[in-house]
Amino acid sequence: MKGFSTLRLGRATLLAFIAAVVLGAFAVAGAGVSPAGTSTPAAESAYPKKVTICHRTGKNLKKSKYRTIRISRRALKAHLRHGDGIGPCPRAVFTICHKTKAGKKRTMKVRGWKAHRKHMRQGDKTRACPKKKKKKGKK
Repeated sequence: MKGFSTLRLGRATLLAFIAAVVLGAFAVAGAGVSPAGTSTPAAESAYPKKVTICHRTGKNLKKSKYRTIRISRRALKAHLRHGDGIGPCPRAVFTICHKTKAGKKRTMKVRGWKAHRKHMRQGDKTRACPKKKKKKGKK
């Protein structure tokens, strides 16, 4: 009988250990671990329909302040139209129309609000450059 109760205690301990490991795995998944191994805020996993953006406040493009906010996916297009970037402010990606020294324009992406503000002070625009229209030739 003594061996039987020891075996039972061993199974119960084993099951408790497995349950603890499984619950620990769910807790890590719930906290939101990114592929890079850094943890993300719990709010991102709790609200999957929200997007983190770097929001530009103020109307003056050259003196705007930036703030990290979370918005619904439906509002993302409107925010991108007026110059906000996708991602938290230190790492946000902004699309700009950059004017080169030769006077040509090219669409490029800059990372971070500091780089974005620097380009705005130099006269670049917060949007993709307009595409040239193709001229129709005579046939």
